Amino acid sequence: MASCHTKPVAQWLLPTPVMYLEGQVRPFDHLPASQQSPETEVFYATNRKRAGLSYGAGMTEEMRLGVARMRLGNEDETWSTLVDASTEHPRPEPLSVKVDTATEVATESGPGVSEWVRRVDRAVMKSSTRDLVVYVHGAKVGFEHSCAFAAELQHFSGRDVVAVAFDWPTHRELVSYVDGVDLGHARKSSEKLAVLLQLLSTGTRARKIHIVSWSAGARVLSRALDELGRDRSAGKGKKLRIGAAVFAAGDVPERDFEARLGAMERVAERVIVYVSDDDFALKWSSRLMGGGRRLGMEWDDFGPERMAFLNSHPSLEIVDTSYGKEVRGFDIRGHRYWFQNPWVNSDLILALRTDQPAAKRGLSRGEIDGLYYFASDYDKKIGGVAKSLTGGSW
Repeated sequence: MASCHTKPVAQWLLPTPVMYLEGQVRPFDHLPASQQSPETEVFYATNRKRAGLSYGAGMTEEMRLGVARMRLGNEDETWSTLVDASTEHPRPEPLSVKVDTATEVATESGPGVSEWVRRVDRAVMKSSTRDLVVYVHGAKVGFEHSCAFAAELQHFSGRDVVAVAFDWPTHRELVSYVDGVDLGHARKSSEKLAVLLQLLSTGTRARKIHIVSWSAGARVLSRALDELGRDRSAGKGKKLRIGAAVFAAGDVPERDFEARLGAMERVAERVIVYVSDDDFALKWSSRLMGGGRRLGMEWDDFGPERMAFLNSHPSLEIVDTSYGKEVRGFDIRGHRYWFQNPWVNSDLILALRTDQPAAKRGLSRGEIDGLYYFASDYDKKIGGVAKSLTGGSW
């Protein structure tokens, strides 16, 4: 077992989900005193090579499994001030999220893997949902950021899910993505993600395993689910207990995703895709790197072919963050909107926390079945919707 203090590279706590702002849902009131702390733990699985006291951009053949101790807020942060900051907008000041320590417990084929899985299972059985959330990051991301996003998903879900960061090797320089180095890492890492999902399914008593991918993480997740579902019937695939597979601002060619969707649906209960009409990173990726339209780009065609596609995939939800912008008065744009926009992060958290489909999460139906959007009154009604789904507290 190796423990290290990582260089404290901070990330900022995501904006408060809009469903919490009016106080109709109080996500932290139910937590016992033992969990009322600015510190929390997330599990991690990485195929990065060791680099000094942390993990670098090189790739290993075996996953390394561990636990990261996370700190939300500054050194003098209290539970009370963290709760206030997590349920109000605007915040008086940004709050950091960083890794304090990362403890490697095992390698994929080593003797300690059973202990790591048991630790995950114990955490799952202590949670009120018994759900796991696996986070799959995008390009230009370091180990500490992957763990931070996982911790934020866990925190804003009322700390009632257990988070696992699947940390595949990427460089912080964009050139490594453009020249194909990190794309190669993504392809090979999908096999490791498939191994991890099977390990969590067979080794824990998790009720559901939800997976959230961002940007290039969509390549990793779609290939992993395709691999898991390709040779399984729907009945056998569902035994993996994968709940929602989320693709936020997905930087995977749309045609590749569509080719894999049938296999993905055999293992996942629901596939949620967030799209925008103004994601510069995806427009740039499509033009510079080839492969055609990206999954996270808003559809420009709602003809019969699209309608037939959605009708043939009833478990697919397309959440168009730009649809209805004229009536709403603003667009939801950029490449980071899924966590920076309080409307979108609210829907994502609610999807993970309640298992509910889009139509019951306060989203409005678009002009074709399977397409959903944020209506102009979403911010006014979502607190009541969340309260009705949760009873007012997680």
